[in-house]
Amino acid sequence: MEKTDKEKRHIIAIEVEDIPGVLSRISTLFSRRGYNIDSLTVGRTHKPGISRFTIVVRGDDTVLEQIRKQTQKLIHILTTEYLEKDNAVMREFAIIKLVYDKDSSTEINELVDLYGARMLNSLNEILIVEFSGTEEKIDLVFEDLKSFVVLESIRTGKIGMRTGR
Repeated sequence: MEKTDKEKRHIIAIEVEDIPGVLSRISTLFSRRGYNIDSLTVGRTHKPGISRFTIVVRGDDTVLEQIRKQTQKLIHILTTEYLEKDNAVMREFAIIKLVYDKDSSTEINELVDLYGARMLNSLNEILIVEFSGTEEKIDLVFEDLKSFVVLESIRTGKIGMRTGR
């Protein structure tokens, strides 16, 4: 079954100046149109004073293009662009704290190897592991960890970068 325009996920990358209030102005554009932001990730870039937003939202192509154009007109917004699977590299990250005892250690080690994860901390039978990969891969990580005692977890939103120049 093909997704309707309302169900289509859009990923928008926005470079901005690091000025207070930019996030508020961007999110207001989406909320005024009645769109919920599924994921919002912001981080500094290699350029001093410049940050990059990666926003994931579901909605109609036409209205989202209007929002993208309106976003581009906001003060302190440098660039906006759509990212799609065929022209971008996209990743998510998860940090998961779980019980790491004699009974579960072998299976957890196998999952860490399978997903190319990194063990960040191990103390008193508690292990913190970092996973990174596509959204689908991180979904699988959480599915595979259902049989273990997960004490805490956090997952970033999507980050992405256009391929090529």
